[in-house]
Amino acid sequence: MNVNDILGLGKVLPMDKLIDIVSNSVGKISKPFFDRKDVDTKAYEIEKLAEARAKEMKIIATAVKENFQITGGIEYKDEKIVISSPKEFPIEAQQPILITPSLEERTQDRVSFQEAKKQLNIENVTAFAAEELRNEETVTNEPLDEDWTTRFFKIAEEVSNEEMQALWGKILAGEIKQPKTYSLRTLELIRNLSKREADTFMKVANFAIKSGGKSYLFKGNNDDTLNEKYNISYMDIALLTEIGLIQTGDFVNHQLLQQTIDSQRVFVAGNIILLANIKANTPTIKMPVNVFSSSGNELLKLISTTPSIDYLTYFANSIKNENVDIKYAYILATEDDQITHSQPLLEFK
Repeated sequence: MNVNDILGLGKVLPMDKLIDIVSNSVGKISKPFFDRKDVDTKAYEIEKLAEARAKEMKIIATAVKENFQITGGIEYKDEKIVISSPKEFPIEAQQPILITPSLEERTQDRVSFQEAKKQLNIENVTAFAAEELRNEETVTNEPLDEDWTTRFFKIAEEVSNEEMQALWGKILAGEIKQPKTYSLRTLELIRNLSKREADTFMKVANFAIKSGGKSYLFKGNNDDTLNEKYNISYMDIALLTEIGLIQTGDFVNHQLLQQTIDSQRVFVAGNIILLANIKANTPTIKMPVNVFSSSGNELLKLISTTPSIDYLTYFANSIKNENVDIKYAYILATEDDQITHSQPLLEFK
């Protein structure tokens, strides 16, 4: 029995693929690294940070030692590192000679410190990716684009915030599971997101409704409803449009086109699925929406949203009529675009 018989044709173990990607992009790494992260993540992080801090303190201590006559020395007092008061010198002796490391030494210390920090950032992002892949039995053996991985790790090495490291770990895991999930444009967009922009997107994302492979923000026929009832202002939409997460265009309609036979339309909002059953020859229904851009749709895959039932009721009632019946259920599982949901279907009130 060969590997393909066990894993399935075109499938590989997710951890092996992750190791290959990291090794080919930034250097060798092995499974024991992930084992160490799994067993005691915090201890390992503290150890690496301590090494970086020790290097930083060595530079400080060396400078203090070499300029001892000016500083009076360095000592540990009351659980703090303190520099003693300068010593008194005779007037004729108050022209000390400063002794500092050479330019080459200072440069090497700075480069070593920065590179250690970059390495720690990459390792943390990679560890978060491993955590995301933990429950995946197999993934596609389709390779990741080399330009993509190069750009990704150049970004990852500069990410020090733990929440952002977790986000970039999700991106890497998602790309490993399904290459071409996140474009280079989206990587750069996420890299440059400010906290205000990210917070605005997170707020608006809770109202995203997906249908036909794209996500929309339903506006309704009253332009003030989003602002007055759901705290989504025109400025929020303008900001997300400006940075490229919502498509340009003031007025767009998502349409349920007239069909000659009975049909069903599926909508997904967070962990809720909406099923609209439409009778044959029902006139086309137009729904005013804001459309999330390609990057916006990719970013939505990274976050868990919490839709408001009140908002979904507002959406459902806007298309419900004698020819259109719409109900909802809670999503239990999703695999290969196949959704398993709770039963029975629930009525909107």
